[in-house]
Amino acid sequence: MTVYADVLVGVNIIITYVLIVSVRLICQLATSKWGVGIASFIGGLSALIIFYEDMPLVGSVIYKIVTGALIVGVGFLPRSVRGFFKVFAGFFAVSFLFGGVMYATELTFKPQNILYVNGTVYFDMSITYLVGSVLLIYGAFMVVNFLLTKHAVKNKIYEVKITFRNTEATLRGFVDTGNNLKYGISARPVIIGELSALAPLFTFEELKALKSGMYENIPQGLVGKIHLVPCQTLSGDGFLPAIIPDRVVIKSGNKRTDEVKLCLALSNKRLSDGEYNVILHSSVADFRWKESKAYEKHT
Repeated sequence: MTVYADVLVGVNIIITYVLIVSVRLICQLATSKWGVGIASFIGGLSALIIFYEDMPLVGSVIYKIVTGALIVGVGFLPRSVRGFFKVFAGFFAVSFLFGGVMYATELTFKPQNILYVNGTVYFDMSITYLVGSVLLIYGAFMVVNFLLTKHAVKNKIYEVKITFRNTEATLRGFVDTGNNLKYGISARPVIIGELSALAPLFTFEELKALKSGMYENIPQGLVGKIHLVPCQTLSGDGFLPAIIPDRVVIKSGNKRTDEVKLCLALSNKRLSDGEYNVILHSSVADFRWKESKAYEKHT
């Protein structure tokens, strides 16, 4: 079979994209469009190894590990070493599954238009078919992502206790994989809460000022405590007022995490139809979680 470099790279860009999106959906992780695009392109270029037919098995494995690490690093931008290895393991699990399917297909059916060498797949297809495949795969994953997100809203709600100026408010939180907001040089993860649900943290005058958006007339008690977090909305770029809570305790089942390095943005709008009233950061899985009993003994 004649292998064309442009088709080879194009096909493996699609395959890498599918692998990244699969890992994102399975592990409920966040990605950026630019990160996924660059990582997919890296995966496409790495497929050129198919032309090195005599590469030893050890060399092929090392090449795949290095390439996989680069794709994971660029595509997911893990916040910690632990987070990196979690995504890395997920990416290779999905990759091995895909590779096993391709290898089994080649051995069983011996298709004439599929070549599998050095862990790299080549499909002999036209540009029209290639573009159509991209659109079909993208649409399928958008549908799956929507269905999984709806399922998560109903079944993965966190209890979130926020402390500010010695006052507490308890909310229901949902992890939005699209929330990658960070604030300031310290890059604090930003969570977004409904102002109405956070009312216990503020006085009547403070709530009135926050709802009106008149931050220059903020009451004395909030002077120096209100920050503006840039964000993107459906209507364009904008800012959300935010505070730095003294403490945020997030509970899921029998586990808790106590995060003090968070920024709480305040939204005048409802975030859901009542299922939750605070949107948690996409990196919540990387926080330090511990058993509730162990936590309660120290509080």
